[in-house]
Amino acid sequence: MRIGRTKIVVDYSWIILFFVILIITKSFFTQSYPDNTALFYWTMGSISSVLIFLSVLVHELAHFFVAAKFGIRTNSIRLHIFGGIHPVAQEPQSGRQEFVIALAGWAANMVLGGFSLGIYSYFWLMQQTTPVAGIAACLLIANGLLAVLHMIPGFPLDGGRVLRAVLWDRWNDMARATRVVSQIGNSLALFFMIFGILQFLVTQNLFAGLIFLIGLFMKQSALGNYQSILQQKALKEVAIRQVMTENVVTVDWLVSIEELVREYIYKHQFKHFPVFNQSELIGMVSLGEVKSVSRDLWTFKQVRDIMVPIENIVCARPSDNASEVLTKMISENIGLMPVVEKGDLAGVVSRNDIMNLYRIKTDLGTA
Repeated sequence: MRIGRTKIVVDYSWIILFFVILIITKSFFTQSYPDNTALFYWTMGSISSVLIFLSVLVHELAHFFVAAKFGIRTNSIRLHIFGGIHPVAQEPQSGRQEFVIALAGWAANMVLGGFSLGIYSYFWLMQQTTPVAGIAACLLIANGLLAVLHMIPGFPLDGGRVLRAVLWDRWNDMARATRVVSQIGNSLALFFMIFGILQFLVTQNLFAGLIFLIGLFMKQSALGNYQSILQQKALKEVAIRQVMTENVVTVDWLVSIEELVREYIYKHQFKHFPVFNQSELIGMVSLGEVKSVSRDLWTFKQVRDIMVPIENIVCARPSDNASEVLTKMISENIGLMPVVEKGDLAGVVSRNDIMNLYRIKTDLGTA
């Protein structure tokens, strides 16, 4: 699914959570509406589970649209078991921007919860025991839990971003605010993990396992967010021209795949090559495209048959910021990117090129 150029991906963990929610909601309808068929309970549970999933999606889309209002482009949205991950092309420009963006998801859940409460209250006042009221009750509880969960002050939850926004606005120092919130989030994560383990040992309740997972997820995210900020700070003044490779091995579009493998991939041990038609850059070819062709056809097919056209390639410019390019490469899962200036190939840059500079600056203490 896409919204413009932004891809929405459902993580496999959400599939597991969906079936957990389905079992819980089916049990809820079994107890609340006795003397019905199994088909009724599974149908009501399925409807409730889908609507809860849509509530999570609305939460993430609220972040997306508010960020877009500030001119912040989100490369993709990955829905996982505890919400969503939004790799962005750039960070908010101020703490106030981040505050509004972070609160948007919480506000969406509060609105959905209020709407569900209104529906449930109507049927309760009318003393009607309809399945619609049961679905509304499920959505009310789910949106309430989402709102509470996301206000925990630790990354990647919205509460962590709200706290960082407040500290960032007060100190005018994003790195310092991120460090403090990461430390708070890390402490909370350890608390949840220890509490979850002790709770499970005492009660053998599976809910304790969820608490442990929340803590583990927060701990990993706290470390990841702080490292991301350190990278941005270290690469803030670095332009791509400083890390790109200028002497690039290129391949002609009429070369056979057999020759591409023998004379280019084996000889130079590279996985990506810019493709030229005389002096014009027309695309890129990689090991992945070669592997998609049967070995028997290598002699007959040419590079032009398997290359990715340049208009479908994400390119960088020599003046682009290295941190922003790295973020784009990670979010788009790109290993190597051509660097183009005025239509001409100026070089190529890889994730390793950028990360090697970051590691060197870190070792020298200049990051």
